[in-house]
Amino acid sequence: MTREEPNEPLGPRTTGGRDAATVFATQVGVVVFGLAIQSLLAYTLLPEGRGSFAVCVVFASVLGVLFSPGAQQSAQYFVMTKQATVSEGVSVALAICLVAAALAVALTVPFIHSDIGFFQKAEARSFYLALALVPVMAFSGSMEYQLAGLRRFGRLAVFTLAHVAVNILILLGLVWVDRVTVDGAVAAVIGAHGCTVVLCAWYLRRHHGLVPTNPLQAPVARIVGYGLRFHPAGIGSVLETVAGVLVLALFASTAEIGLFATACALMFRLRMISDAVGNALLPRIAGSGRPELTTLCLRVVWCGTVAAILAMLLISTPLVRVLFSAAFLPAVPLLWIMAPGVLAYACAGILGTYFKGIGRPGICSWAVSLGLVVNLIAIPALYPALGVSAAAWGLALGMICRLVVLATAFTRATRMRGLSIWLPRLGDAAAFWRTFRASFGRA
Repeated sequence: MTREEPNEPLGPRTTGGRDAATVFATQVGVVVFGLAIQSLLAYTLLPEGRGSFAVCVVFASVLGVLFSPGAQQSAQYFVMTKQATVSEGVSVALAICLVAAALAVALTVPFIHSDIGFFQKAEARSFYLALALVPVMAFSGSMEYQLAGLRRFGRLAVFTLAHVAVNILILLGLVWVDRVTVDGAVAAVIGAHGCTVVLCAWYLRRHHGLVPTNPLQAPVARIVGYGLRFHPAGIGSVLETVAGVLVLALFASTAEIGLFATACALMFRLRMISDAVGNALLPRIAGSGRPELTTLCLRVVWCGTVAAILAMLLISTPLVRVLFSAAFLPAVPLLWIMAPGVLAYACAGILGTYFKGIGRPGICSWAVSLGLVVNLIAIPALYPALGVSAAAWGLALGMICRLVVLATAFTRATRMRGLSIWLPRLGDAAAFWRTFRASFGRA
């Protein structure tokens, strides 16, 4: 199979609405499977075990992002803008992920057996297993980004559903043999990400000529350079959603961590509208911008997300009782506190997509960094008075600050008036309805 050229077409000529519908339909399936996974974890691990599992997964995800600048968004950007081939983008991403794993092991193993409160929230073997998750999770995300950049949303939908299906099948197998533990839950996540890597690599090899390539032959310096400019935003985006778990792990109980982690897992399912629209938007604005298209997507996202949040909150108590058991009912108030932050997160995702598409990821880094600082300051400051609710307040305040920075930067960059960006228009309803109908049909 021949090696692909950088100027090859990056994907089929599909409409943005159809791509958004494909991703949204996928997200619906992911939410269904994801809630089943969360329910299994809740009933089998209970709040204490759920908290230990959350600490291990957060540990792996933060390490993967911390040491892998350029592995995901940067490699995707260079392939989308035809400055690198698919083989070059994947090879550079793999090299970065392997280096990240080596650094993670070298720097964190000495701390696993320390007296630091964070590492007392799970067994040492669970943290070692989480270290194995670092390269697999990071590279799995890189492969998904490549398919999204190539506009292979239909195929990515199948692989994404396969990912969550493998996760839940492994968990069901563990339930069958009565061996669901924190270690087993982490192993299920490793298996799911490994499945994604294999499927994506097979597809890219068959349809895009993916072959082993020396990463030094790629524009590795420019890819890493872009990645370093976006790196603070990448770190912050992960830390913003898990900062509560990280900080609570220093002084809270595993049960409190489990309650907060479960609330986050439920509320952040509602970002599926923003993810669907943002994934379809990025390949269309890469290198050009198109602020009018971006604002249309922004209005569709905030209207749709508000509706989804209200529906979630109205049924939150019976939903939590059925999905996670009565032991998790103290998480319900956390959902109400987090709601404004989740809406801000969804809107910030679209504005961040714009700046990534025009090659200015540094703005995303500034916005996310500010939001993260607010989050990290608020949680320990509020915890003595509010308890675990402090983590929800910190998350909401941080997300809102992030959105304010991105919205201000967007209005200055595009010279568009603030109200015109946010106020719905008659044409928005038609666009939203077309996307909804397409999503329903493709689901």
